[in-house]
Amino acid sequence: MDQTQDRVGFLGLGIMGEPMALRLVRAGVPLVVWNRSPRAVETLACAGAEAADSVADVFQHSRIVILMLAGTDAIDAVLGHAGHRRPEFFAGKTIINMGTVPPAYSQQLDDEIRTAGGVFVEAPVSGSRRPAEEGALVGMLAGPERALDEVPPIIEHLCASVTYCGEIPAALTMKLSVNVFLIAVVTGLAESFHFAQQHGLSLDALRLLLDAGQMSSPISRLKTEKIVANDWAPQAAIRDVLMNSALITDAARSRGIASPLLDVCRDLYDEAVQRGDGSLDMAAVVRAITDRTASTPIRQEPINKILIRGSREDSDYSTFAEIWRRAVDATHDFLTIGDRNAIEARLCTDYFPSVTLSAAEVGGRTVGFCGTLDGSLEMLFVDPSHHGNGVGTALLRHAIRNDHVTRVDVNEQNTPALRFYEYHGFEIVRRSPSDEAGRPYPLLHLAYKVSR
Repeated sequence: MDQTQDRVGFLGLGIMGEPMALRLVRAGVPLVVWNRSPRAVETLACAGAEAADSVADVFQHSRIVILMLAGTDAIDAVLGHAGHRRPEFFAGKTIINMGTVPPAYSQQLDDEIRTAGGVFVEAPVSGSRRPAEEGALVGMLAGPERALDEVPPIIEHLCASVTYCGEIPAALTMKLSVNVFLIAVVTGLAESFHFAQQHGLSLDALRLLLDAGQMSSPISRLKTEKIVANDWAPQAAIRDVLMNSALITDAARSRGIASPLLDVCRDLYDEAVQRGDGSLDMAAVVRAITDRTASTPIRQEPINKILIRGSREDSDYSTFAEIWRRAVDATHDFLTIGDRNAIEARLCTDYFPSVTLSAAEVGGRTVGFCGTLDGSLEMLFVDPSHHGNGVGTALLRHAIRNDHVTRVDVNEQNTPALRFYEYHGFEIVRRSPSDEAGRPYPLLHLAYKVSR
């Protein structure tokens, strides 16, 4: 009898993954585990799981494989990058992703797994480490109906409830909707305690009042306890909350949706990461709020909006060239110095004059630009100091709507750019082994497939 049919693989034994995998083992699920860090694997092996030597071993010895990996970079590192994944992993398998990734990324993963003969299911969960330990997570499901008979009996060991949300990527989109409320609540709690502390009030008294009132909830009681005790052991780490905030605001921008609360939260959690608090619990964002009070004890001005304007032709060229230089130095480390300098030498004389240029301004300062030609996005660069602030998204949306862009080429080595365009609805249609000048930088040719 093939034991593979009975085994469940589990990849990713981090803050959430380890207690989830332990619950499955203790529930009698025959688990095969792998993790980049061996400590968690040893813990699971002691509990009765089978330790795999590699990712390939997990897929070889399991029919169902659970992914609880920390974002798209981790999934790409384990399964291979989009368009270059290992189809032999997926044939005849059911892959359950319980982590949080962009909905468009999940859609593409579904397409690749189905093409390889596998089944893909989204099963993100809401909750932190303690609910994971207690089997009290809230689960969301999306995927084909034929998978709904075999997946719930497994994840019900981990969840207090499981809700079917529809076809992929409905579960991940629903998870982002849940996280809007979660992040706003916990950030509001942190600011509430900071406000009380700065007025000399008793934090214990505030905790008692909040826990006794109608606003009390399991998450608020957990976080008020941690804030009062200065207990920053991570249940949900700040760096993960920043990642989720970015997913939410990016998804909002892609649909033209306002997200005023999450825009502020994203900036605040980014400040917390920059101050070195990324590995602490999200309640520790109160420390970043305290920093703001110490350095800027007055109300901050509203965040500047992004303005897209037409280029003022050659008067913009020197600014665009400087932005290009900083952006390339930050993101194109695969270019040789000689090739970089040769491209830069032709920016103002050949490349800029040949395209329709648009500039992005923040607070009256040019921070990015794009160039289009006959429906093709020929260039898009953003000053690194404004990466992650929606400038690239604003430029791309402008190019799609105003210049009718449907195509873009991306250097294969530039994986962040590839993920950016894939998230915004572009798909790889073909690959060239070199760039347009014959240099040894493979190009991925993308076409706009998703209407947003």
